[in-house]
Amino acid sequence: MLRSMYAGISGMKNFQTKLDVIGNNISNVNTSGFKKGRVTFQDMMSQMTSGAQGPTDTRGGVNPAQVGLGSQLGSIDNIHTQGFRQTTNNPLDFALEGDGMFVVAEGFEGNGGNVNLDDVSVSYTRAGNFYLDETGNIVNPQGLYLMGFSAAGEGQTASVINDEEGNPLALVISDEDNIVSVTEVDEEGNLGNNNVSPNTDDTYLLNGEDITITLDETISASINGTTLDVNEGKINPFVTSPINIPDTAQSFSVQTNGTVNYIDENGQTQVAGQVAIANFSNPAGLEKAGSNLFLNSENAGYNGLSIPETEGVASIVSGALEMSNVDLSEEFTEMITAQRGFQANTKIITTSDEILQELVNLKR
Repeated sequence: MLRSMYAGISGMKNFQTKLDVIGNNISNVNTSGFKKGRVTFQDMMSQMTSGAQGPTDTRGGVNPAQVGLGSQLGSIDNIHTQGFRQTTNNPLDFALEGDGMFVVAEGFEGNGGNVNLDDVSVSYTRAGNFYLDETGNIVNPQGLYLMGFSAAGEGQTASVINDEEGNPLALVISDEDNIVSVTEVDEEGNLGNNNVSPNTDDTYLLNGEDITITLDETISASINGTTLDVNEGKINPFVTSPINIPDTAQSFSVQTNGTVNYIDENGQTQVAGQVAIANFSNPAGLEKAGSNLFLNSENAGYNGLSIPETEGVASIVSGALEMSNVDLSEEFTEMITAQRGFQANTKIITTSDEILQELVNLKR
């Protein structure tokens, strides 16, 4: 049979796949957080008719002669460009301005406590339409908990001590009068399991070195007389948990850095937590799982959780949603291209069929 017929068949299959992807893009033109797909093609193996020849003293070189055998699917890419922002004025609608993904999880008791994300089912999403469930947890439409960094206890401060190179060394929980706990942070940035007891009144052995930690209204730390950097705040950046707003709260608000504040029954401002953002070096490597969710993969380049507006990740806009990044004009143009490409490949098949018919008719 003619090689052109099989080449035409391969082209039809590929353009059909491209139309499938375009159809999915158009059907999700108004889906929150949707990232469009793109299809690329590659040529298939070519049949060698004659090989290349190098030049000689009396004759120039000759290029190879090859006949292509059709096309094949190169890739189906997820395009993670920013979608446009739609204002909703709903305080639990979050839009990400920049890189990163919301983290949602299931498979644990959702009311408080540190959650090890390795032990639960974790997904990622750009769709920021969240709700409050009956117990005050922020959840997505499938009931998955929005994960964030926990707040320190009422009246407490969470201070992160950094070493001389700027890496986290220890987490100190304190109240107005006392250092409640000192917990070591390992070289990978993970919080240790046990509190560190002081060797002397103010000296703690952290990562093999004696660190002096004192409380005088604020936490200060030093090593061998050198003052270390201390970041104080209400958020514990090493503990992840669902974000819970008590049912006694009078109101709540979300800042661009992801901090969720609420007014308690006494009219005092409290911190419920801070939205965590998952950072990926290659978000196109994530796997789509339906329901606006993505799953991590071996090629996504997961870089851990980050606080919004730090480490190059997105800021959060409350009262808005990121919509689909599908451009209808572009999709319709690609649809026409795919349709004409499919049509041209059918012509290859019908023309090849006519040639075969002529061959059959030679014997009459």
